[in-house]
Amino acid sequence: MRMRMTAVGLALGAVLGAGVLATSAPPAAKQIDAKATKYLKAMSDYLAGLKTFSFQVEEFFDDVQDDGLKLQFSNQRQMTVSRPNKVFGQAVGDTTDSQFFYDGTTVTAYDRKHKTYATEKVPDTIDAMLDDLHERFGIDRPLVDFIYSDPYKVLTEHTQTGTYVGLHHVGKTKCHHLAFRQKVLDWQIWIDAGNEPLPRKFLITFKRQVNEPQYLALMHRWDVNPALTDEQFTFQPPPNVRKVEFAERHGPPEAKKKPAGQ
Repeated sequence: MRMRMTAVGLALGAVLGAGVLATSAPPAAKQIDAKATKYLKAMSDYLAGLKTFSFQVEEFFDDVQDDGLKLQFSNQRQMTVSRPNKVFGQAVGDTTDSQFFYDGTTVTAYDRKHKTYATEKVPDTIDAMLDDLHERFGIDRPLVDFIYSDPYKVLTEHTQTGTYVGLHHVGKTKCHHLAFRQKVLDWQIWIDAGNEPLPRKFLITFKRQVNEPQYLALMHRWDVNPALTDEQFTFQPPPNVRKVEFAERHGPPEAKKKPAGQ
């Protein structure tokens, strides 16, 4: 997975800084069983073949306090994708109130809590845009593994082992339950066993962090053929918002300081 340990794709700021963990050690030979490979590839191929899609997420994540107390927080997210170069995302909850726009030329991060927004020029494909934001700003948007052109490649980039667990349920939906291990985290995924192999549940355990905090995403309300317009991916600043530098996009107004000498 691409989710970094301090940015578990939550874009939460305090807990897991937006999809997947990178390590500097050389990758070990993958040991993913045939059934796990089959169903993860089927999901990846299905998502990659969608021209447009949208889904909603209910996410829960742990924040371990200095005294060892484990607190849980949650957010609601929504993501809309139009391949090859448009993405809209929004989130609201315990740790965020924000929107994200990618129109094929620029990305805009809008922080509704602080009434600020930041815009940056980026490459003209979703894959290149996501990689560019990570390389320049350390950003990994929530669950972006699933919107890459090859989700299987991204999800298994640092995976060491993978196992087919069985047929289990997410709510009333029967799913193929898969479990994977990486060097510093374990992750599980539940893939719809019906005609559309969509991800329904995603769980990460950070096994090298104190008390092994977890991140859980329930993915629902999938629309694999939404009616979309270009305007949905274009940011129009509302009244009384302030433009900031992209690196300062989540800071409160008072955090912005003038350079020395000014």
